[in-house]
Amino acid sequence: MSEENEKKRRTRRTQIAIERDVLKAVEELIEEVGFRNVTLTGVAERARIEPAVFYRRYANLDELFDHYTHKYDYWLANLAEQMPKNLNEEDTLKWVLQNLIQALWNNKGMQQLLIWELSDDNPITRRTAGLREMINDSLIQLLEQKFKESNLDINPIAATIISGIYYLVLHRKRSLFCRVDFNTRDGKERLKTGIEQLATLLFNYTSQQVENQRIADRLRAQGVSEEIIASCVFQK
Repeated sequence: MSEENEKKRRTRRTQIAIERDVLKAVEELIEEVGFRNVTLTGVAERARIEPAVFYRRYANLDELFDHYTHKYDYWLANLAEQMPKNLNEEDTLKWVLQNLIQALWNNKGMQQLLIWELSDDNPITRRTAGLREMINDSLIQLLEQKFKESNLDINPIAATIISGIYYLVLHRKRSLFCRVDFNTRDGKERLKTGIEQLATLLFNYTSQQVENQRIADRLRAQGVSEEIIASCVFQK
């Protein structure tokens, strides 16, 4: 096909179709090579458009990235909408964390966005990371309320769990981690089971602390000394 005929063939697409092809092209390239390695030329070739057509829509590649990444703005919120109703706090945490693993596992675009946020500081990565933090806020507030009577600082604990999930999903094709091959079905199930066990430990520990405090308060009301209370209730 001649260059002239190729140009004619391209013009048959509607503006909506061209926009769809551009977004599809950038998505495919991001999943294949990551944000940092996508080029405007690559997008134009994949979408079968001339650079001039691209520039009529976007000022530059960053503007296209900004438009594209909005699809992930409410990724976690959309996940939370699927959560069953009337779960208690412990089951809510387990459900969110296990489904975070499941949702991220095969979502190459979201994986590449997390990698980009780590490697590049720019207005887009600051926006996407900041918005995700805002969306996470309701879960964090729930945990803060649940653990406020314990001596656990749940915020950095939750941050460690969530970031650990991110890292293990992103790293799983590179090598074993703690002698577990997370790039297998068995490794994935072990991760989900381990996260569930960790959540159980956190809630059991907190429940025991709260119960110990109630026992101590009753003993104080009966005039029992702090020394005896400490040795009988809070001894390690």
